[in-house]
Formats: sequence, C-alpha cells, structure tokens
Amino acid sequence: MVGATCLTLFYFGLVGLLPYYVEQYAMRYGLPAPIDPTFLLAAGAILAVLAGLSLATKPTRAWGPVRVISAGFDLIYILYLLQNPVYATTIHGFAITLTYARILELFLIPPAIGLLAGVVTSIGDLRYPWERLQLQFPPKASAAQNAGYRQAI
Repeated sequence: MVGATCLTLFYFGLVGLLPYYVEQYAMRYGLPAPIDPTFLLAAGAILAVLAGLSLATKPTRAWGPVRVISAGFDLIYILYLLQNPVYATTIHGFAITLTYARILELFLIPPAIGLLAGVVTSIGDLRYPWERLQLQFPPKASAAQNAGYRQAI
C-alpha cells in the first residue's frame, strides 16, 4: 500500500500539478492557456488515483479490470490533449508556435499496451482463476516452514 500511495502522489504531481503550475506561470506573463487549468488538476487527480488502484490491486483478480479502466482514462486524457496540439502566441510582434502532437502520439503507446495487458489478464483470470496469483504472489511461508527449510540446507 505504501508503494501505491507514493505512486499516486508522484503521478498526481507529474500529470496534475506540474502542467497546472506551468500554465499558471505562463498565464502570469500574459500567455493564453490552451487547456483549462481546473481540468488539468481534476484529470491529474483521477489518473493518479487510478494508477494507485492499479498498483494496489495487482495481487488480486481485480487488477485486470482496474488496469483496463486506468488505461482507458489515460487514453481519453491524451486524446483530449490531442484535440488542440498547437500552442501559438505572439510576443513583442514575434509569432511563436509550438506543436506537440508527435510526442502526445507517442504517449498513447504505454496506455494502449496497459489496456491490452488488462484485457489479457482479465481473460486469463476468468479462465484460470488462481493460476496467475499463485505463480506471481505465492503465499508466505510460516515460521515453522522456514525453520524446516533452513535445516534442510
């Protein structure tokens, strides 16, 4: 759970707070904001919570569906940002244009892979309910079992 909490806070800082403060900084100097700053904070919070849930549910059968939902929201967020991938402004008579469509298109790849991983894992968990969980997350041995293992060595 500590890892999920740390991931949630880091992810919120990266996806929510950082873009929000960059936009606030740019708006302070009169540059227009291409995306509503409130949307950035709300979307960052939702994406961070879903990323934390995805990590927290990994040793359970709920990981597949949570991963599908998380990756789906990631894709929707990036596709929303792709609606207007050009930032244009004029400073002292000079036109400045920044296009970030290519990098956002590349950012679509990890959520797409996560979506596929969630679907495949969900199907595998439905067909073979405890196979993945026992293989990836074996039950912890008791103290007596550990003592017997040490004696055998």
